[in-house]
Amino acid sequence: MSVRERDPYLCAAGSFFFPGLGQVYCGRILRGIAFLIPAVLLTIPYGLISLSIHFQWFDYSSWWTYWTSFITLISKIVDFVIRVIATYDAYNVAKQTRTEDEAKSL
Repeated sequence: MSVRERDPYLCAAGSFFFPGLGQVYCGRILRGIAFLIPAVLLTIPYGLISLSIHFQWFDYSSWWTYWTSFITLISKIVDFVIRVIATYDAYNVAKQTRTEDEAKSL
């Protein structure tokens, strides 16, 4: 077992819970950042909506309730899609790293 060999399932789990973590763990830092930035940016609208509800920044008419629910739903769906893609990519990156290490050892 080489130093660079990574468990694909561990990388996949890390990227599901924190997008980009599995890629960074495998040594692909820029690729990990590419998954992290959209995930962080998607939390901004959700956080602003949560703060506006808590501090009552706006009048809560039916229009406001509809749009906040819609924006929250869309941001959570896109966040889940990013997490699934990051998980799949981290698994493949770990397997690719393992294959490269095996080829170098021959």
